[in-house]
Amino acid sequence: MTVFKTLACLCTAATLGACAMRPAVPTAPPPPVVPAGWQLPAPAAANPGAAAAGVSAAAAESSTESVPDWAGVLDPQLATLQAQALAASADLAQAALRVQQAERQARIGGLRLTPSAGLSANASRPLQQQGGTRSVEIGGISVPVSTEQGWSRSYGASVGVGWEWDLWDRLAQQQRAAAAQVDGAQADREAARLLIRNRVADSYWQLAATDAQRPLVQAQAEAAERLLAIQRVRVQEGKLPPLEIDKAATALAQARSRLADLQADREQQGLQLASWLAVPLGQLQARLQAAPPQLPQQPLPRWQPGPPGEVLERRPDVQRARAAVDAALARRAVSEAERYPRLSLSLGVSTGGDRAGDWLSQPLASLAANLVVPLIDWRRLDLQRELAQGELELAALALRDGVARALLEVDTQRLELQRLQRQREVALQRLAETRRAEQQAQLRLELGTLGRAEYLQIHLGRLDAELSEITLRQRSWQAQALLARVLALR
Repeated sequence: MTVFKTLACLCTAATLGACAMRPAVPTAPPPPVVPAGWQLPAPAAANPGAAAAGVSAAAAESSTESVPDWAGVLDPQLATLQAQALAASADLAQAALRVQQAERQARIGGLRLTPSAGLSANASRPLQQQGGTRSVEIGGISVPVSTEQGWSRSYGASVGVGWEWDLWDRLAQQQRAAAAQVDGAQADREAARLLIRNRVADSYWQLAATDAQRPLVQAQAEAAERLLAIQRVRVQEGKLPPLEIDKAATALAQARSRLADLQADREQQGLQLASWLAVPLGQLQARLQAAPPQLPQQPLPRWQPGPPGEVLERRPDVQRARAAVDAALARRAVSEAERYPRLSLSLGVSTGGDRAGDWLSQPLASLAANLVVPLIDWRRLDLQRELAQGELELAALALRDGVARALLEVDTQRLELQRLQRQREVALQRLAETRRAEQQAQLRLELGTLGRAEYLQIHLGRLDAELSEITLRQRSWQAQALLARVLALR
């Protein structure tokens, strides 16, 4: 008995000593360094030489930066298609379900912080063996009578409430980890929204560019065919070397091949857009035939992205990485709290008896405390703490890499837009020059001072300039849509 008392005292002292200590608070990793400004300076104003060369001022790019406004550059049909694609997207629906699942899991974790109640009832009818004999007096004579086996019944019920006292914030940290998982799922849902909007805009403008280029390529093929016929006659007359026939035939083949490529591209983009809208291809084609897609004619907006910190706050990938760090930090705190005792309290009331009338006469109340001290499983707890620390460090590195990648994406996309802007300025100047040249060639053709072949060559050059301008306009707006995505514009 003395040994037992000694061990009990030692365990009690160790428990009280552990309760007097507080778990070490895990150190949060340092936040990534966010620069005050972007690495690339603001783009220079558009070259006014494009307008001076004969292109309308509306075609020249805006020279003032504005606040990013994605919705302000969309035509109504494109905005409608984006809304329909968001409603029909299976990826977005799955992301929304994952958010709901994470929220349910967080609510389940929150229940651990509240008391839990239990109710139980029992009934028994065991077979009792009554051995031996008993004496019964009959007329003053004691007569032995053997006992018989019989049945007995008993009933009982109990109700109890249990609650774990969160001494070291273990349960609270688990709840914080679950809340961070919800934030991460919401960030994934927003990333899916941005991706769908960008895809729809990309396909829509690709279709618009294809529709705008197809009549030009058709005219190019017809002009190249007429030029080939003229060159054949002139070669037969000895006025040109045979090499000119090959040049004209090559131009005709390129025009016909380009026309086939445009048709294939249009069908492919139509299939993709129909799949994102979850509608049959024929229905989409009828819809686009009634309201053909159009490339924007207004100047390309030059957005001021704002400070890098604001952009990073909007980026879903950065939000997801930060949520992962918060969850890992909470799990690290949980692994530390696991090393300390757990205290749970329970309160119960029970009653029972052979008859219902005995229930109220024989109640029993109990109050219990359960203290669990992890004295032996220290090796596993050490490994769990090291594992949680490793996950925290990995999450911190992923956040740092995500921030650097996000900043690089914004700077890279702004640089791409500047490059496309300069290329389009050159294309607009070339288009203005070819238009003037074609007008002069038309006059000389009517006066008879210029041959039909020379005029067709100038005409083909103007058509090629038109096609280049449309291609660069399409690429510019697609790059603008991608910039809206990397800036996480809603």
